[in-house]
Amino acid sequence: MKRRILLLLAHPDDETFGPGGTIAKYSGEGADVYLATATKGQAGMVGEPPVTDREHLGDVRAAELLCAAGILGIREVVFLGFVDGRLVDTPREKLVEKSVEQIRRIRPHVIIGFGPGGISRHPDHVTMCEVALDAFDASADPSRFPGQLVGGITPWAPYKLYQYEIAQEVLAAWNVPLEGVPRGKITTVIDTSACIDRKVAAFFCHKTQSKDYTRILAREGYREFARRETYVLARTLLPVGELPERDLFDGIPEGEAERE
Repeated sequence: MKRRILLLLAHPDDETFGPGGTIAKYSGEGADVYLATATKGQAGMVGEPPVTDREHLGDVRAAELLCAAGILGIREVVFLGFVDGRLVDTPREKLVEKSVEQIRRIRPHVIIGFGPGGISRHPDHVTMCEVALDAFDASADPSRFPGQLVGGITPWAPYKLYQYEIAQEVLAAWNVPLEGVPRGKITTVIDTSACIDRKVAAFFCHKTQSKDYTRILAREGYREFARRETYVLARTLLPVGELPERDLFDGIPEGEAERE
């Protein structure tokens, strides 16, 4: 089975600051990893000192994302074309439609998105959490967005949707105002210990966001933390086995890459 993963995220840098080690691990093992990002990060920081101006920030951040994608091994990056900071005001059906379009085209076995708090509580992250849940269900339903079903595109049901999460206990130890989940809610722990250097290298692609990644990398024990990335299994078409899972593809039958 040619394994396929699709990440549905909000901004350039979400892929690296969050599940970057997971991306590097699975791409290194031969999986095809795709990323659909809702925005180009036009409302983010311009860098300290400035790397660009506000007018060109979206294009610069898009290029930074492509740099990080190359390091992490992402096969393809798609920009969905929405505006940073405005997702909560964007008609939800438009966000879901664009996400479903990518699911049906790529036909991923696994989707990765945010949890309900979006880690940082950013409204765009929270919105994309909700969009991923809806898109997971809608992509298999031929009555949703039937205009997409042309040229060989058919409905597609991913097996699993994971939400990237951090245990509250970790965040409390760092004394950072981020939103995690109780450790007991974590369903899936991925060993990313072999990918720490690639993840850290990808951080440095996001030069406009240097203030953030400098703070993240300076946290006590960050490299030890980066040896594992954790998730909550939010949707699945499969029976749930023993927890915690150690592989995003646990339970997915071999030879199912081209199932209808």
